[in-house]
Amino acid sequence: MGLLYAAIILLTVLKIVTCRGALIPRSEPDLDQPNQSDAGRQSEQLHQSNQLHQSNQGHQLDRSRQPLEPVLEDFQNAINANGTLKRLSESMFSEIPAMDPYDTDPSLQHPQARSFAEMLSLFNALLKKGPRWYQVSDPIANAAIGLPFNNALIWPMNTASGYTFFLQREVNDHFQALLSQWGSYLASDESVETLDPATGWLSRDAVTVLAAKGNGPARTAHRFEELYQCPDPNSPTYGFRSWDQFFTRLFHPDKRPVASPDDDSVIVNSCESMPLRLRHNVKYTDRFDLKGQPYSLDAMLNREPEAEAFTGGTVYQAFLSSLTYHRWHAPVSGKVVKIRNVPGTYYSANYYEGFANPDGPDPLSAEGSQPYIAHTATRGIIFIEADNPDIGLMAVVYIGMAEVSSCEFTVREGQHVDKGDELGAFHFGGSTHCMVFRPETKLDFQDALMDQYENNQMVNGYLASASRA
Repeated sequence: MGLLYAAIILLTVLKIVTCRGALIPRSEPDLDQPNQSDAGRQSEQLHQSNQLHQSNQGHQLDRSRQPLEPVLEDFQNAINANGTLKRLSESMFSEIPAMDPYDTDPSLQHPQARSFAEMLSLFNALLKKGPRWYQVSDPIANAAIGLPFNNALIWPMNTASGYTFFLQREVNDHFQALLSQWGSYLASDESVETLDPATGWLSRDAVTVLAAKGNGPARTAHRFEELYQCPDPNSPTYGFRSWDQFFTRLFHPDKRPVASPDDDSVIVNSCESMPLRLRHNVKYTDRFDLKGQPYSLDAMLNREPEAEAFTGGTVYQAFLSSLTYHRWHAPVSGKVVKIRNVPGTYYSANYYEGFANPDGPDPLSAEGSQPYIAHTATRGIIFIEADNPDIGLMAVVYIGMAEVSSCEFTVREGQHVDKGDELGAFHFGGSTHCMVFRPETKLDFQDALMDQYENNQMVNGYLASASRA
């Protein structure tokens, strides 16, 4: 059935690739590329645990026909006024199979919307709520925590029509407005309800999980308030007054010391993150939309003039989950040469992580599409000229992976930073980042990647060392 469905949706894609306004050039999918995804295994896990949805009815939101928020009404009107987007908004739901596990979102918290109008009704409710805390026995559902909008869109974005729909600039402009409004709520005092010490993100169970995540890389056993700076550790909400304040919480400095602070040959982790991929001899231009998702420096680095200097160089990518630390720190000491905030997509995923995959779509397609979205998603780019000439110019790309509408820099161009200094932060959601080095920079990553994609690497911890060319 998977091969037949892949053929059907490929024909659909070929009919709609002429849609204008896409944020990246659309190229014909190369179905001969080898499969890089474990989506079949993940879909089977989701299928086996789908019955958990019945026990989570208490988490359901009121999707009754309430008047849409103006930001959603504008979105609806824009789609209805554009014939191509209207067709795509309808077909991306009709292309979702009417079968388990696609009758619920991957978090198992909500039934899957089956139309664009139903999706807007769900968004209408989500805009007035923060992310819900939950933990269930299914690892995929747990990995989807903190991403309610992304979860509602996983199956539509995995369809052929969804692939094209979520690349359109007009669509992403409306998602930017929607997520900005949600971000304002999450930064407000009202959002403190998400931290409810009985059932929310600061409940006993939640604090135990969050502390375990923070302790994991260092193999320590500190309590939550010993790991993180809390405005009032004795308060039921630890003194946090909003979801955003909680989400961007700081480690106590002694819990994440800077590795080898006096050795400028040592490069440290810019984020608390799980290693995803290390690639050498990266091309300036490549087909990043292919199944293997190779890096393309011109697109990733927004075609900045500095991008050419990295041709043939190295890219290291790592992933941040919703449960970990979301501030960025300087991987080297040096001068901030340039900062760019790049608008892009919010819910675009690699075509081959979707229903085009004969093994089935990835229920966490944003995770499987991380190299792809490094080129397409909303992101912040910083170029740093390292004090150590053996490192020289390097770049870090902070990528809003899901639910992230703000990549905030807290440094400025021309500023000198010391290794470990704070550079900025993601605000809510999941995210990923890439560190980019010139071909002249000779690096040893071996020790840092021993537990690839298994455990977080500590922010400010050893990542690599540079040697003389």
